[in-house]
Amino acid sequence: MKLTDLKRGQKAKIVKIGKVGELKKRLVAMGVTAGEDIKFERNAPLGDPQQYIVKGTGVAIRKQDAQNIEIESIEKNN
Repeated sequence: MKLTDLKRGQKAKIVKIGKVGELKKRLVAMGVTAGEDIKFERNAPLGDPQQYIVKGTGVAIRKQDAQNIEIESIEKNN
């Protein structure tokens, strides 16, 4: 599953970042790393970039970059 598959308010766990190089370095610097939980918060007014919450901080990620982030669903235990 890709990060772009999340719906607003859904949470997932980051499994892998598929790219290497500068994109991966930027994502890791923002806290987007394998094993972290991520939540889709909202779209920008024109739909791109999208805002996600990682480690309690909002980060904006372009859809093109989010396609390179593999995730797995987190089931809610309420």
